[in-house]
Amino acid sequence: MSAFRLSLVALAISGTPALAAPPPAEFDAAVKPYLDAHCVRCHDAAKTKGDLRLDMLSRDYAAGGSAAKWAEVVERVSSGEMPPPGEKKPTAEESARVVEFLAGKLREGEAARLAKRERVSFHRLTRDEYAATVRDLLGVPFDAADPTGLPDDPEWHGFERIGSVLSLSPSHVEKYFAAAETVLAEAFPDKAVEPFVRRRSGLELRGNPAARAVLGDKADKVRVELWPGADIQGGRPGPGALPAAGTYKVRVQLSGLKPAGGRAPHLTFYAVNLDRMLHEQDVVAAEDEPVVVEFAAHLPAGNHNYRLTNDVPGPSNLPRSGRSGSKPFFSTKDGREPWQIKLTGEAGEPILPFLIVDWVEWEGPVRDAGPSFAQREYLPKEKGNAVELRACLTKFAERAFRRPATPAEVERYAKLVESEAKSGEPFAAAFKTGLVAVLCSKDFIYVVEGSADAARDKLTDYELASRLSYFLWGTMPDADLFAAAKAGTLHAPAVLKGQTARMLRDPKAARFAEAFPRQWLQLRMVGMFPPDKKLYPAYDDHLQKSMIGETTAFFREVLDRNLSLREFLDSDWTMANARLADHYGFPAVDGSDFRRVPLPPGSHRGGLLTQAAVLSLTSDGTRHRPVHRGKWVLESVLGKSPPPPPANVKPIEPTPATQAKATIRMKLDAHKSDANCASCHRKIDPLGLAFDNYDAIGRWRTEEVVRDGSGDNPKVDASGTLPDGRAFAGPEAFKKLLLADADKFAGAFVDKLATFALRRTTSTADRDELAKVTAAAKAKDYRLADVVETLVLSDLFQRR
Repeated sequence: MSAFRLSLVALAISGTPALAAPPPAEFDAAVKPYLDAHCVRCHDAAKTKGDLRLDMLSRDYAAGGSAAKWAEVVERVSSGEMPPPGEKKPTAEESARVVEFLAGKLREGEAARLAKRERVSFHRLTRDEYAATVRDLLGVPFDAADPTGLPDDPEWHGFERIGSVLSLSPSHVEKYFAAAETVLAEAFPDKAVEPFVRRRSGLELRGNPAARAVLGDKADKVRVELWPGADIQGGRPGPGALPAAGTYKVRVQLSGLKPAGGRAPHLTFYAVNLDRMLHEQDVVAAEDEPVVVEFAAHLPAGNHNYRLTNDVPGPSNLPRSGRSGSKPFFSTKDGREPWQIKLTGEAGEPILPFLIVDWVEWEGPVRDAGPSFAQREYLPKEKGNAVELRACLTKFAERAFRRPATPAEVERYAKLVESEAKSGEPFAAAFKTGLVAVLCSKDFIYVVEGSADAARDKLTDYELASRLSYFLWGTMPDADLFAAAKAGTLHAPAVLKGQTARMLRDPKAARFAEAFPRQWLQLRMVGMFPPDKKLYPAYDDHLQKSMIGETTAFFREVLDRNLSLREFLDSDWTMANARLADHYGFPAVDGSDFRRVPLPPGSHRGGLLTQAAVLSLTSDGTRHRPVHRGKWVLESVLGKSPPPPPANVKPIEPTPATQAKATIRMKLDAHKSDANCASCHRKIDPLGLAFDNYDAIGRWRTEEVVRDGSGDNPKVDASGTLPDGRAFAGPEAFKKLLLADADKFAGAFVDKLATFALRRTTSTADRDELAKVTAAAKAKDYRLADVVETLVLSDLFQRR
């Protein structure tokens, strides 16, 4: 095992490729005159100040000492530190051009380093991909994000799938061994576990079961009232721990009373030990017509604590008036203690959104009768049959490795099983030891492309099947893909086109529809800076999840209907649930599920850029940040990255109390007066100021609420002028300008899609192929499913 750990860790070590220097004419025109005029006099053979010679510095921007020195040049020039006082000073525009050129070359160098093709490429599965693969391979869920699961995956510009970034540490190795043992223990149970059904009554949920003797027949009619923010702790399935890991069904009978014109009560069921939300939804049901909410959750064996909450904002539940008291609750008609919060008005109508819980019921573990899926598929029927053992190991290894297993590989695992059995281990345990070794192999943990004895350019059919499957499904290939790979027909355009269409229709494509927009748009930053509760009291976890849900559901709708990429820039519809509709001020939408809704007149919505998730991820929890919004638009929509900002940029100062209130836009003008900042801010700021009508959580406003200064809040000015001279008067006009540049957006989108699909950054070597994909997509009006198909059919996707 120790040798395996070492070999696995060694795979994380990769070489550092070099990037060819830019053509001399390009460098000579953009940078050399500037260096000759302002830098070389102090950084040549005669002086070499700071141990830096710019006249001889290598133009290798990919890695190593030269890249670090060019990065230092960028930093010193952009900050205005160089040239030093007393030397001839360049204009801000001259410095900005040099900084932009060098910063671009450094980004290209980084991309080339990350994208370099070795003879064998290893792309580690993300933890989500690992969990999905285990489910398809063994038929059991694995909760990779639980505290005992796998570590978070590092990301590069939002993307979590970049092979050269997904390194492997010793802690990973230990986690993979533990994960393999966990999933195999559930896939090959040693003994059958007797399923159970346990119900906790309202009286038990209130924590007062002893009152049953006093209440008599009325004990079973006791209910639990949950005002906003109230919870029931310890919703466990009665006495005793869960006997085995598995899937359990949870049922809750309850009523949900919604005040007229107010929020619906929101049920959440949270596993405290696992730090995992098991289920949540709005519940609206009459007090005398309760409903049963049912959901399934995969849970490990053992004792767990659960919290059932009415997760909506309301009056504080800390004072004594919010407590249930000793009086059992049967109905709102019986009333509450005089000191308690009133739940209904004189006519019995609810004042607050509240839940009334009757009972919580557990059932499980839910399993098919007879042997498990893994036992049926892989377990030898005859213990001492060496031929059958090797056949079963071959079947498992080929599915796990996503390619044919060699006889030598299978023999190694078979010898391990036979050795364990010979030492006295029961056959089932010995067989699982062999499977642990397979699951800890690099060929399972990594998507492997290439071979040490071949420098081929094309993917094999099996490699293509894996690339396609992890692109669209985030998991291993299914039987159809394996069959096409085995037949050697997957590369045929008609076959590949048919497989792509089939996979996009499959429910597993929901993983792509969720993962790609989350990574492309960097949605993991939503909620990174929680909005200030005093400034944004309506913001809660349900709203945050609904914001992200709108964006991913919007992407899925465009994909499923094969709509144009232009819908991402502007649309006359969006996806909404009840919580988001309330946030936007839309007509009421029922329930927590998302549905397509037409945008009402004057909604100021449409496309991705005016969705609350996008607007909030570029805010800091207290205010919107136009510069960050502009940078996000530049990177995510236009596919460009600005140079890094100078060091020690002064923060925006508060307005003195004696002066009139000023918008962020007014305060940003100070940066434009700084010669070192002006050039870049002229490119970035208009892209963010176009959305100044939206606050930090994406609400529309016409004036900016300013806490410092005096007088009235200033009006919002969302107008601007792009660097090419085109002017706009607000977000709607700005989106029209983006639509006029739809080709640029499409090119940037294809680049992001290719980064996700290829599991690597794109580089200058990919530009021609990316342009071909974009041109082919344009011929089909940039329809999203067609864009995906065009990328899959391209040489770029099918090359190593």
